[in-house]
Amino acid sequence: MEPATAGAEIISEAYNLITGQRQNDYDHPLEDYSRTVDIFRAITGINLSAEEGIMFMVSMKLSRLANELINELNVPDNTRDAIGYLGCLNMVRRKQREEQSEIDRVFDQLHKHYKTGDSTWG
Repeated sequence: MEPATAGAEIISEAYNLITGQRQNDYDHPLEDYSRTVDIFRAITGINLSAEEGIMFMVSMKLSRLANELINELNVPDNTRDAIGYLGCLNMVRRKQREEQSEIDRVFDQLHKHYKTGDSTWG
């Protein structure tokens, strides 16, 4: 009898796909999908954010998963890839929050500097 967690290893497989060597090869998903949507925009004239580009890829995998259900197929890479794309989406959102926090910190320092006339930068 298989353990109750049988099949959950696909999460680890997806994690391994979006981190490590693949990330080294393609950059962080924010940079990777920013390039991807830039190319898409050049081809179609349609402007997508990196997040929307990833959601498009999730949609494609959901379409394939629906086809699997209809045709009684089991193609594990569709499930793994959908999980991976959702992981990429989370990575992009986190990096965007971190970058925004850094921008906010710099603007706060500028505001304090000019408001007080303080000549130090900290």
